Amino acid sequence: MFHYPKAVLRVGPRILATYFFFIKKWAKNPKRYPLTLKSSKIRVLMKKISDALQVDFHIFGMENIPTDENFFLVCNHMSGFDPFPFLSIIDGPITFVGKIELLKAPFLGPTMQAIEVLPMERENLRQSLKVMQTVEEDLKKGVNNWMIFPEGTRIRDQMLPVAPFHHGTFRPAMKAGVTIVPAACYGSFRVLKNKPQFKRYPVFVTFLKPIKKEQYQNLSTGDMAALTRNMIQKEITYHLRPLDHETMKKNCEKNYRFDLLITQ
Repeated sequence: MFHYPKAVLRVGPRILATYFFFIKKWAKNPKRYPLTLKSSKIRVLMKKISDALQVDFHIFGMENIPTDENFFLVCNHMSGFDPFPFLSIIDGPITFVGKIELLKAPFLGPTMQAIEVLPMERENLRQSLKVMQTVEEDLKKGVNNWMIFPEGTRIRDQMLPVAPFHHGTFRPAMKAGVTIVPAACYGSFRVLKNKPQFKRYPVFVTFLKPIKKEQYQNLSTGDMAALTRNMIQKEITYHLRPLDHETMKKNCEKNYRFDLLITQ
């Protein structure tokens, strides 16, 4: 019941300070300020917000994040909280492709503009293609890292499999010849519930083996979509979901109800 008020009291002043002193300024002229600087400031803020929301990040495979080249990150999508782990963890300039509706949200919209998120109208094919072309051109410059959720929408039911990936998602990265990093995320669906139920909220992220140009140059975008989806689904099924189950049991969460056998 007191989950959100407590979070606001703990991190509210920092959010307001960051918003009025930095984010508003960045949102008006996003290209004027380097993404490296903005990502660094936002990373600190996202960590503080996550901590205030009593989220515990469990991260695996950090060694799979390239440090000497830019990359294209793809992940399954379960919650509006999904960008938080990546904005909190990745040390370097990163931005996203997100749905255009988010630009209208208070605080979130200017924050997206500040870190140069490209808004996509999912029902507008021409606009979507233009966005993907912009991502491709930016990746070819070899400076920024990009992230996208290839399912195209959130899969809210924790028991449903990862939805099919839109193969067009992979075209910018494959044309630019950059490394593609699949990531699996689980547990984020609990964090932003209207009625918080738990004391702590574990969120699990695994960065899987990166796929380099030499490995995908003979694959189609459809092949890549199927390959990365299968990698992510296996990681969730055999590692993250069982680990989440054990963590929730260990924390003795009274409201936790889940029978691991139904996932097998």
